[in-house]
Amino acid sequence: MAEAAIKPDVITYNTLIGGARKYGLPLRALDLFDEMLQRRISPDLWSYNTLIDCLFKSGYPEDAFKVFSGMELTNVSPCLVTYNTLLNGLCTSGKAIDALNLFRNLQSAGFSLDIVTYNTIIDGLCKLGKLSLAREILNELGKTGLNPNMITYTLVMRCCFRYKKYNQGFEIFSSLLKKRQIDNFMYCAVISALIKNGRLEEANSLAQSMRQHGFELDQACYNTLVYLCCKDGRLEIALQLVDEMEGNGLKCDSYTFSILIDGLCKMGFIDAALSQLNLMEMRGLSANLVAYNCFIDGLCKSGKVEKAMKVVRGMRKKDLFTYASLIDALCKAGKYRLASKFVLSCLREENNIFKSAQREVISGLRNLGYKRDVKKVLDAINRARILRFQQF
Repeated sequence: MAEAAIKPDVITYNTLIGGARKYGLPLRALDLFDEMLQRRISPDLWSYNTLIDCLFKSGYPEDAFKVFSGMELTNVSPCLVTYNTLLNGLCTSGKAIDALNLFRNLQSAGFSLDIVTYNTIIDGLCKLGKLSLAREILNELGKTGLNPNMITYTLVMRCCFRYKKYNQGFEIFSSLLKKRQIDNFMYCAVISALIKNGRLEEANSLAQSMRQHGFELDQACYNTLVYLCCKDGRLEIALQLVDEMEGNGLKCDSYTFSILIDGLCKMGFIDAALSQLNLMEMRGLSANLVAYNCFIDGLCKSGKVEKAMKVVRGMRKKDLFTYASLIDALCKAGKYRLASKFVLSCLREENNIFKSAQREVISGLRNLGYKRDVKKVLDAINRARILRFQQF
C-alpha cells in the first residue's frame, strides 16, 4: 500500500484484523492493532470488539483484557457487544465466576442487558456445574421484561441432565410442554436423558407423544439415541431404533453404522459387527476409519488377533488408533517382535504412536534379549521425531 501511495485508514485495518480473527491469527491481529496506533490511526469500537473477540477465542484472555483496559484511555466507550464478548471470553476460559461478577457490576451500573448477555452467563455457569446460580439468573431474567428463549431453557435443562438432576430438568420440560414452547432438539435431549436414566418406557412414550404433537425424530436425534443404547449395552433397543428410523424414510449414515459396529464389538458380537460393516459397503457407504478401528479393537479384545492383522494389512488408510489395539493385543500375547513390526509400519506411514505402546514393545523386546529389534524401534522413533520437528 505504501508503494502505491495508498494511505490505509481505520476501515483498512478493521478488515485486516477481521481476517486475522477469521483465520485464528491473534498475534497478527495484535501487530496490526499496534501498527494502527503507530500510524496515529484511532481504532474504533469495531476494532476493539474484533480484537478482543479474536484474543479470547485464540486463548489469550490476559491480552484481551489489556486491550479492553486500553479503551479507557481513548474516547471509545464499550458497548453491549463489548461486554457480551468479555462475558463469553471469561466463560469459555473457565472463569464463569469472574464473568458473574462482571455481570453483577453491569446490573448495578444500570447497563441495559439483552438475552444474549443472559444466555452467555447461564451457559458459562452451567458448564461449570453451578446449576443453582444458573437457575437464579433464569428466574431473574423473567422479571426483567426479557423473555427467555429456547436456547435459555435448553442450556439449563441440559445442565440438569449432565449433573444428574433429572427431576429438575423434567420439571423445566413439563412447564415448556404446557406452554407449547418445545422443539425437536428439546424432545431429543429429554429422551436421551430418560434412556441414560434407564427409564426406557418413559422415553418410548415421550417419542410417541413427540410424533402426536407433529414432531419427527431426525437423523441426528436417532443417532444420539442409538449411541446411548449401545453405550448402555441395550443393543436390541438400538437395532429397533435403526429399523424404526429406516421405516420412517431415513437412511443409516456412516455414523449410524460406526455406532452399531462399536456397540456390537464391545458386547462380543463380532460376526454381527462384520455384517454391519459389509452392509455399510453394500449401500455405497465406504466404511470409514472409525468403523474399521472399532471392528479391529473388537477383534483384538475377542482374541481374534490373526484376523485383526489381516484386516489392518488390507486397509489403505490407518491411524494411531488402528495400530494401538493391535500392538496392545500382540504384546499381551507375548508377540513383541511381531508388535514391533507394526510399530515400524505405523511410523513409516507418518502416524504418531502412543508412548505407552512404545514402552510396552521396547520393554518386551529387551526382556527377551532382542537388542537389534530394540535398536530398530528406537531409531525409527527418533527419525519420526526429527521429521515432525522439521515439518514444524
